[in-house]
Amino acid sequence: MSGLTVRGLEARDLDAVLEIERAALPWAAQWTPDSYLPAPDGGMRAWVAERGDLVAGFVLARYACGEMEVLNLAVAEGARRTGVGDALVRAALEEGKARGASQAFLEVRESNAGALGFYAALGFTAAGRRKGYYQAPVEDALILSVPLPRRG
Repeated sequence: MSGLTVRGLEARDLDAVLEIERAALPWAAQWTPDSYLPAPDGGMRAWVAERGDLVAGFVLARYACGEMEVLNLAVAEGARRTGVGDALVRAALEEGKARGASQAFLEVRESNAGALGFYAALGFTAAGRRKGYYQAPVEDALILSVPLPRRG
């Protein structure tokens, strides 16, 4: 992970984030550019991982009612399997702990074996299924969760 920096997403990052998102079809959700910018209520937050001046990946998470949800995660093709995704998810989980969340959730395509292994290594386990959740192609989502131990 040498030379990797994780920081809050800024408006100047949107083009790179949307390019990474498009290249990650069908695995990454396709969000509008405004979805990644900080919400006035502070319930959503996005980060980017940079190597040098290049955005290598991003994560978007939502925080509410003592829980958090990882909404979207994608890593640029040339940066996959280099620790970028791990650093991004860990940043989102740390924010969840800081906000008092006790559990983190996410959905993942049932056929995405790479993502399932990645999330299992971070401690996520199966918590449910959403039938026909994804489109193009239609596919079930597996709901994964991980407890977030309280600090202190």
